[in-house]
Amino acid sequence: MEETRAVIPMRPLTFGELLDAAVSLLRAQAPLLLGSALVLAVCEQALLFPLRGWAGMKLPYFSPTAYHLGESWLVFCVGMTTEGVILTLLGALAGAAAGPGLLGRRVPARELLRQVGRRTLPLLVVALATAALLFSTSLVLFLPFLFVFGLVGLAAPALIVDRVGPFRAIGRSFKLAGRGLRGAAIRLGGYTSWVLIRLALGLGSSALLEIWLRPGGTAYKVAMVAAWALIDAVAYASLACIDAVLYLEVRMRVEGLDVAIGRLRRLGRPIDLASSVILGAAVR
Repeated sequence: MEETRAVIPMRPLTFGELLDAAVSLLRAQAPLLLGSALVLAVCEQALLFPLRGWAGMKLPYFSPTAYHLGESWLVFCVGMTTEGVILTLLGALAGAAAGPGLLGRRVPARELLRQVGRRTLPLLVVALATAALLFSTSLVLFLPFLFVFGLVGLAAPALIVDRVGPFRAIGRSFKLAGRGLRGAAIRLGGYTSWVLIRLALGLGSSALLEIWLRPGGTAYKVAMVAAWALIDAVAYASLACIDAVLYLEVRMRVEGLDVAIGRLRRLGRPIDLASSVILGAAVR
């Protein structure tokens, strides 16, 4: 395991510092995170494109038509759910990379994949639970969705870092993100920022494609869907890194993670970031 400069500062962070740390984490594991995000984004587009066609939603933004508002809303809720599931899966990879990143260690991508692979079944349970929560709450006037979306984002990093069961991971996510609602607000803030960035990039892509391709044609549709997959892949990888960094940062604020790590280092003891291990070892 290679020793490097820590990509996540060992202290509570401001919102801007947290975003900087998430970018540093993404850069440290860019091939793994961006590659995984692209595969998931392509799968998402393959799932949603026929549903959007059924609902009459039109490119470039898959905007609804007046005659299919009910179908469009249902597909929109499905899309929000798939985004939540993708962020959960990527959040596990980012969480596996965030721990070593906090300690100044660089772990090969294949080791991160093995670490997440050993937790495949619990991760799928978290993903399915997340999907159920997000889909059911998005159908109800959308406001409950925002609250749940902000609270559930730390479950995947907790599952990997703390090595707890799936429902314990979800409970920790709600507890840590819901404490003062700071964690939930930061997650929603990061997501909202990337919604605006994605819309701007989508507008630019559409304008460029319309120079060479006929809007509404098959080539334009294929190119626009591919553009959305690329844009979403970058957004999803970035947001997963925000979730992973936020999880560790909230633990520093709430559980004194940075203090416990500092004490273990002074004592020359090995560091295990699992909450049930490190906090107990730090007080012995």
